[in-house]
Amino acid sequence: MKTAHEQFAEKGWLIVDFSDKEPVLRARKELQEELSSLIGKETALEDYHETIPAEKHTEIQVHMTEFFRKRRFGPRIVASHLRFFQAFIGLDLLVQANPYLRITRPFRKEDNIGYHRDTFYGGSPYELSVLIPFVDLEPESNLQVLSGSHILPESEFPTTQVVNEDASITKGSAKHNLGFLYAPKVMDPLIESRMESYPLRVGQALIFSLSTVHGSVENRGRVSRWSTDIRVLNALAPVNLEARPTYYEPLCESAVTASAKSYLKNNEVVLV
Repeated sequence: MKTAHEQFAEKGWLIVDFSDKEPVLRARKELQEELSSLIGKETALEDYHETIPAEKHTEIQVHMTEFFRKRRFGPRIVASHLRFFQAFIGLDLLVQANPYLRITRPFRKEDNIGYHRDTFYGGSPYELSVLIPFVDLEPESNLQVLSGSHILPESEFPTTQVVNEDASITKGSAKHNLGFLYAPKVMDPLIESRMESYPLRVGQALIFSLSTVHGSVENRGRVSRWSTDIRVLNALAPVNLEARPTYYEPLCESAVTASAKSYLKNNEVVLV
C-alpha cells in the first residue's frame, strides 16, 4: 500500500481519516444548531435544500459563514491534527485564518465554481487545500479531482476568462466574500470526462495541491454539501504573501525557527 507521501506525489491529492473526529463532529453539531435556531425549525444539514427558500440562500450562507469563522472551527480542526500536518508538510505551519464555508445544494449549478486550479488565481503549488465535509458525501455530491494534474504545466489547461453570469458577484460583494469568482477562468468542458470523485465521510478530509485541477459543476447527489476548504502552508516555503498579509495566521513553528527569529530580532541593527 502506498504511503500518503507517495500517493500525493503521484496523484496530487489524498483522502485522510482524522484520528480524532470529535472537533469535526462538534463543528457539525454547532452548525446544525445555529441553522435550526436561525430559521426557527429543526433542520439537518443534509436536508438544507428541502427547507430553505432559494431567495434566502445567500443571506443564510453569509450568516453561517460568519458564525463558522467566529467559532474558528477551521483552524481548530487543523490544529487538532497537528501531528499529521507536521509530518506531511513541515514543523513551521501557517493556516488560513478565515476559511470558506461551502453550502452546495443538489442540482443548483450557481452554488459551484466549476473546474479550476487555484494557481489560475495566484495560488502556489506549495499551498495545500484541506476539504473537510460536515455531511457524508457520495461521489455524486463530492468535489472532483484530476489525478496527476498537479505537476503539469498551465499550458495543458487553457482557459477563457469571462464575467460571471450572476451580476451580484462583483469584487468585494457578499457572494465574492463567500468564495465565488467575479471573473472566473473557464476550462474546456471536455475536462469533465477526466475528473474523478470519491465518497467522503464526516471525519475524513480530501487534501490536494492548489495546482491540482479540482472543482464541481453541479452537486448531483441527494444531500446538500456542507464543507470547508482550509489552506495550510509551510511558513518557510518560497511564497510571497505581501498581497494577502492577513490571509494566514501562525499555526506552529519549530524550536529552531523560534530561536532564529529571536536572534534576528536581537541583531536587527547589526544585520542591516
